[in-house]
Formats: sequence, C-alpha cells, structure tokens
Amino acid sequence: MRLLNFLPTLFLLIALPAGADALRCGEYRSTDGGMALVFTTSNTGYRHNDISEPEPLWVDRSAARTRLVMLDDGVAESIRISADGQRIEDDVVVVYTLRQPRACAIEPSAMDGSCRAAGSHCIAQLPTASPGQAKRACNEGVGAGCSTLLRQLRDAVTTVGSDDIGPARFERPPVCREHTPGHDTAACEALTDDALAAAMQRVGERLQREDEDTLDSRLTAAARDHLQQLCLQHRSGRFCVEVAEQQLIALEPALAVQALQVVCDAGRVSACERTAPLRELGADLRLVPLLQVPCGRYQADGGSLDTLTFDDAGRARVDTQDVRALLLDGTLHIRHDNGADYVLGLLANGDLLGLDAFTGYQRYRRRPGAPQFCRERPARR
Repeated sequence: MRLLNFLPTLFLLIALPAGADALRCGEYRSTDGGMALVFTTSNTGYRHNDISEPEPLWVDRSAARTRLVMLDDGVAESIRISADGQRIEDDVVVVYTLRQPRACAIEPSAMDGSCRAAGSHCIAQLPTASPGQAKRACNEGVGAGCSTLLRQLRDAVTTVGSDDIGPARFERPPVCREHTPGHDTAACEALTDDALAAAMQRVGERLQREDEDTLDSRLTAAARDHLQQLCLQHRSGRFCVEVAEQQLIALEPALAVQALQVVCDAGRVSACERTAPLRELGADLRLVPLLQVPCGRYQADGGSLDTLTFDDAGRARVDTQDVRALLLDGTLHIRHDNGADYVLGLLANGDLLGLDAFTGYQRYRRRPGAPQFCRERPARR
C-alpha cells in the first residue's frame, strides 16, 4: 500500500526533465502588481505589464543560475526560484509570487543548432551573428534576431535574397550542453557570464557609434519591404518599432503606422496614442513636398513639443525661442539649441508630421480656415 502511495510521486519525478526546478506554469505577479511573469510551458512564457505588449521569453537552465532569455530585447537575466516554486526573484530584486497556477502546455523539442537550443548563448552570439544566424533566429520568433538582420541590411553586411549568409547554427560550449557527460553547470556559469558581458559591451559600443553617426541613411525599398513583412509575420514589439522608424526615415508614413500598429495591437498604449491620430487620415496619410514655409499655428495632441508657430519671415517659434525654419528635400528643418533639427513633413491634407526622433509621429494640425503659407518665396539653405 505504501508503494502504491509513492508511485504518483515517482512518476512525477520521472516526468521532470533533468535539471528541472520548482518553476510552475501560470502567472507570477510582482509585489506591487505592476509586472507579471507568465509561463505557458516549463521553458517558455512572457513578461508583461498593463501598458505594454507581452515580452516573450525562454527559460535557460544550462548554467548554475536559471536565466530568462528575453527574445525581443536580446538579453538574458538570471532569476532565483524558491524551493516550493511560489516565488521568483530577479537581479534587480523584483519579487514575483505565484498567483494563478495553470497546467503546462506541451512544448516541442528544440532542434539541434537552433537559437532555442542554444538559449543564452544564442543571445550572446547575436551581436556578431552571421546573416544566416540572424535570419534563423528571426524565423524562430526571436525579435532580437530580426533586429540584428535589420542592422546588417542597414550596414550593408548583407542584402535581401543574398546567398552569402554564412553559418546558420548556434552552438553552446560543451560544458553547457545539458544531458551530456561534459555538462558542468559551474563551468557553464562562468562561460555564460563572460559571453553575455562581452555581448553587452559590443552592443554598447555599437549604440555609441550609432549615436555619433546619426542613422539617417535610408534602407533600400527592397530591404524595407522585407523587414516590413517580417514585422507583420513575427509581430515582435521592439523590432516592429525599429521597422517603423526606418519607414519614417524613408518618408513612408503609412508603412510606418502599419508597423507601429502591430505594437499597438499587442498592447503598447504609447504606440496606440501615436497611430490613432494618423490612422484617421486614411488616404491622406502620405507626404507631399513642402515648397514653402508654413504659416500660423500648428497644434499637436500632447507631446513635449505640442505647438509650432510660423511667421511670415520664415521663422518658427519653439517654446520661447524664435528659430530659423529651412526647407530641405521637400521637408521642413527647424534649427534649435539642442543640436539636431526638428524635421517635419507636409501631409496630403495640409497638416504637418514629425519625422525626427523627438517629434516622430506627432501630427500638427492647423486651425480650420487658416492660411497654409505666409510667403510666396521659400526659405532655403
């Protein structure tokens, strides 16, 4: 009889994978209730709050510390799981408590050489990934892989349809290969830490270069179309925001809004706030060349720069400053003390659209009946 009582527990232990911890499927909530970790299987899930889209994640148990691999951001964060599976604590001391346990869904096995099988080491390899690796990670639903592919297209590392894509496999170091004789969690922990730190350093260096170089170079139409389709297919939040930015740089607001709407549909409130005023435009959501400096007052709905006023001398009032407004390649550039220009385009209905990093997606409306232009001759560089 005692053996019969023990059998269910024995079968449960047999069913658990090697190295399994007490992590439960279901929803864990942070102490303040603002953040949730939801695990749909023992190895997959997402993190979310009430104002943003869910962030998909994988669980990596190959090293001494369990890590959450955040697929959109391309980072791996270590966590601590209580022995009873009721609490999770991350590195920034956010404590999550199991609120709604659920049955685990069936999870397919990870394919050898896939980003999923490599876990944290896939994320660590993405900053230096080959085009083949970036494409594979992206096709597996890793948003950071899609973002890597975007950077490679932008930096001319690869082209759409190129056969020269390099290796398309991700590998763990031998000591990090679970269920093998050489698996060593302590040695794997040291290697994983080093690999992730090196990856973060490369990302930091790249971001610094991008800040210095100001990324205004436009992708080819073929590259943008390819990336747009990847956004619509994989619906990755951060990646779709990046695609939308590229479409805005290319002066394609309708495509930018389409990509950003993916993020809105996933639950990011700020994306919805940006797309709503622009979707109202319908067929007028397109830019036409600006041939003269606008006239009068233009008002946006919210934003830190919500009012622009133009006079008949080709100047614009920004906050309390009167600055020069110049036309360049059919767009309006407003010089200010912060360095980079505010850049605005003319929408087909006569409104202005913010195109730079500061005013991007802002729709500036003029008063009904007000003249659109003050002067006959444009102010040029």
